[in-house]
Amino acid sequence: MEPIDAKVEQQVWQRVRGREEDAGKSQEQDLRMLTLRAMEAGADYRHLAGTLTGGNRELARRLWENQSRIVACLRGMARLTRSPAGKAKTLEPSKDPAEKVLRRRYHQARKAVTEYAARGLDPQLGLVFRTLSQWEEGQCALIAQLLGLLP
Repeated sequence: MEPIDAKVEQQVWQRVRGREEDAGKSQEQDLRMLTLRAMEAGADYRHLAGTLTGGNRELARRLWENQSRIVACLRGMARLTRSPAGKAKTLEPSKDPAEKVLRRRYHQARKAVTEYAARGLDPQLGLVFRTLSQWEEGQCALIAQLLGLLP
């Protein structure tokens, strides 16, 4: 077997490291996007918890609390991968009627279930993504319940 030329070996390692860096940047961008979406949902749930009454308020408050857990996990995952999690932002909630907000949030939560489940095989963060997928499933059920109780 012939020895590998040092220059060729260096070029191969540069390509490998470049791919690793690209994968890290992609994961960082994914986590930022997922965190922003989760924060937007949290802002809507917080707003609903402040505007609805009675049992509906309690369900909206539970949605908000659950969403806060999801955001915290996503930020923690960013720290685990040494990706900057981004600064906490105050997002403006939707001014749409409650039913319209909940319909939109249901479809977005359903999409999040799929996105988290698809990342469930990630060697470093897969088990957290699988948990997030289950939590989002719970959010879907709470949203459906709240929609069913709206006047």
